[in-house]
Amino acid sequence: MTNASKLHDLIQGLPDAVVAEVVDFAEFLRDKRVQVDALPNDDLLMSLAGGLETSANFIGDPLTLQGRMRDEWN
Repeated sequence: MTNASKLHDLIQGLPDAVVAEVVDFAEFLRDKRVQVDALPNDDLLMSLAGGLETSANFIGDPLTLQGRMRDEWN
């Protein structure tokens, strides 16, 4: 039995209001998938990378920077 068949059998006994919620959720999942599939694979993770390498606050020796950040919390 396919998932589509299982879903069809499951919603047969549900009230129309609940079926409408299932349809809304299925449309949400479809639209979410379309948005993710539209992105090239490299852009999914790489869109989060970088951004601080040109910051004036993060230039210099990494250990000095770590010490300054740690001391800021003390």
